[in-house]
Amino acid sequence: MGNKKMIGAIEAGGTKIVCAVGSTWEEIRDVERFVVPTTSADETMKEVLEWFSAQNRQTPISAIGVASFGPIDFATQSIAHSTPKIAWRGVSWRKAIDEVLPGIAFGYDTDTNAAGVAEWRWGATQGKKVSVYITIGTGIGGGLIIDGEPVHGLLHPEFGHMIVPRRLDDGFAGTCPNHGGCLEGLACGVAVKQRWHRTGGPQFPADHPAWDLESDYLAAAMVNIIMITSAEKIVLGGGVMAVEGLLEKVQKKTHTLLANYIDRPELTEAGLTDYLVAPGLGNASGAVGAFALGLDALTQ
Repeated sequence: MGNKKMIGAIEAGGTKIVCAVGSTWEEIRDVERFVVPTTSADETMKEVLEWFSAQNRQTPISAIGVASFGPIDFATQSIAHSTPKIAWRGVSWRKAIDEVLPGIAFGYDTDTNAAGVAEWRWGATQGKKVSVYITIGTGIGGGLIIDGEPVHGLLHPEFGHMIVPRRLDDGFAGTCPNHGGCLEGLACGVAVKQRWHRTGGPQFPADHPAWDLESDYLAAAMVNIIMITSAEKIVLGGGVMAVEGLLEKVQKKTHTLLANYIDRPELTEAGLTDYLVAPGLGNASGAVGAFALGLDALTQ
């Protein structure tokens, strides 16, 4: 790898932590990653940092980027106290990393912001001034990317907690501890399984009625996002979106709900197939995004 600087990438999700080291985004995309289940903060971080310490002894690491589940507090560079993951409230990745690899350059943002940046630089939204990355998995989150930079305001956008119209035949209370039936509460992977009384195992088959309901909620969310952000392209990632035919259902229902209000070729029924898209980086968007955070930290 010559004189290329090695960068560590940590994609800290609600179910698992994905770790990788590389000198280019392609290496991060293609390398065999180290995966740790997300349990308690102490236990999980200990295992992650032991792995990075071993990597650093082999080849020195110049920076680490952490793409974390949220909400996160940018002022303290820690996980916000409002996170539903009670055991992780106030946890600082920066502090933990500094204790093991002192002085290393450090980048930090939400997992969805990081994935959105990765898709803008190297994936499906290259060349777009305004783009959105949404992940539908254990939770639902999103990043609004403008000119390659994620939007930060009071905190960061929380697309998963928008309110969507509840379908009249859906009596499920929702899984969100704050809002009940927000988008995440009604349509995240946990909500799908709880609503249909599934405790584990593989995802429901493509013809299960869960996906008709799921696509209703996701299409409503897409219309909200389009109307508010005027995004030029929206990427839909996460484990739930891997269900065969779900993306196509969302595209079709989004077109119906838009009702031709915005007269743009991208939002025609045919155009939406190239507007609401799967990640160009596949399941590596988050890890590559963490790499981008680390890369940027070297130049700041």
